[in-house]
Amino acid sequence: MNEIVIRAAYAAWGILYDAGFYVIFGILAAGLIHLFISRDWLVKHLGGRGFGSVLKAALIGAPMPLCSCSVLPAACALRSKGAGRGATVSFLISTPETGVDSIAVTWALMGPVMAIVRPVAAIVTAMVAGFIETLRDRHEPPAKVARPLCTICNSNDCEHIARPTRWSRFWTFVLYDMGDDLGPSLALGLLAAGILGVLIPDNFFDRYLGSPWTAMLVMLAVGLPMYVCATASTPLAAVLVAKGLNPGAALVLLLVGPATNVATILVVSRMLGKVSALLYVGTIAVMSLVCGAALDLVVGALKVNVFSGEGHELLPPWLMTAGAVLLSVFLAVSLGRWAWRHAPWRPAPAACCSSADCAEGGAAAAASDCGKDDPAHNSCCAGEHERHHAH
Repeated sequence: MNEIVIRAAYAAWGILYDAGFYVIFGILAAGLIHLFISRDWLVKHLGGRGFGSVLKAALIGAPMPLCSCSVLPAACALRSKGAGRGATVSFLISTPETGVDSIAVTWALMGPVMAIVRPVAAIVTAMVAGFIETLRDRHEPPAKVARPLCTICNSNDCEHIARPTRWSRFWTFVLYDMGDDLGPSLALGLLAAGILGVLIPDNFFDRYLGSPWTAMLVMLAVGLPMYVCATASTPLAAVLVAKGLNPGAALVLLLVGPATNVATILVVSRMLGKVSALLYVGTIAVMSLVCGAALDLVVGALKVNVFSGEGHELLPPWLMTAGAVLLSVFLAVSLGRWAWRHAPWRPAPAACCSSADCAEGGAAAAASDCGKDDPAHNSCCAGEHERHHAH
C-alpha cells in the first residue's frame, strides 16, 4: 500500500511538473481576458438571433475562462438582453469545453495536436448546436429584455454603480475566482490521474476495450453526468491515452465532461425549455462522437503522434520547477479556502443559480461582472452577486 501511495504521489508530481508553468500562464491570460472583456461587451456583440451571432458566440466563448457553472450567469445575461437561443447555446457549449488555461495545459500534457483539435472541435460542436437552436428560434417570441442595473439613470454602467479598480479585479479573479472554480477540481484531477496512472496497467484499453467506438461510448457514458472543468479533465485524459486509450475517446471525454452536468442541464431546461435541453445534450453527445471518430481516422491515416508531450521540452527545467511550485501554492490556497467554506460550523451558502430570475433569464442575471469580483461571495449566480453588492 505504501508503495502504491508513493508511486501515485510521484506520478502526480510528474504531471504537476509538466503542466505547472502552462497552467499558471493560462490562469494569468484568463485574468487578462476577464479584465478587458466585460459581460456588457459580450451582450453587445453576441446579442441577436441570426447565424452570425452563433458563429461569434462560439469563437468568443472558446478562449473565455469560464467553467460550466460560472458560464451560466453570462449566458443568462445574454438571453435576458435579447440574444437568441442559438447564440446562447453556442456560448454555453464553446465556453466551458475549452479556454486559454485548458489549451495551455493540453499543450503541456498531450502535445500541440490535441491543443489544436480540442478548441476546434468545441467551436464546431457549439456552432452546430447553435444553428439548430436558431432554426427553432424563428418560431419563438423574442426574449424578455431585462431592466438596467441602475434605475437612477437607466444604465448598466454609470457612476452610481460601485466598481473596484482594474487591477484589483484582475488579482481578485486570478487568486479567488479562478482558485475557487479551478483549484479543487484541478487538485482532484491531478490526484486521480496519479492514482490511475499507477493502478491501470499498460495497454489496458487495448485489452478490454479493443474497439475505438466502444471506448468512445464508454467515455461518453462517463463524461455526460460528470462535473469536471476543462483544465481538470486534461490530466485524466492524458493518463488514459498513455494507458492505451484511443485519441478519439479521449477527445470525447474532453468535450462532454466540461459541458454537460446535471446543474447545467437543469438551468438550460428552465431558461430555454425542455426540448432545448434535450437538443443541447444530444448535439454534444453526437458531435463528440463524430469529432472523436474523425480524429482517430486522421491519426490512423497520417500516423500522427497525438501524445507527443513536446510542450515541456521547450522550457528549461528551472522554469518548469518554478511553475510546479507556484501551481502547488495556488492549489494549496484554493483547497484551504474550499475547506474553510465547507467547514461544519459555517452556514450553508445559497444554492447556485437557484433564483427564479436567473433561471428564467431575468433582470438579476443581467448583472455585470462586478459580482465575480467579491472573494467573499463567489456564487455563480449573478443575481446573488447583485444582492450582495447592493447590501
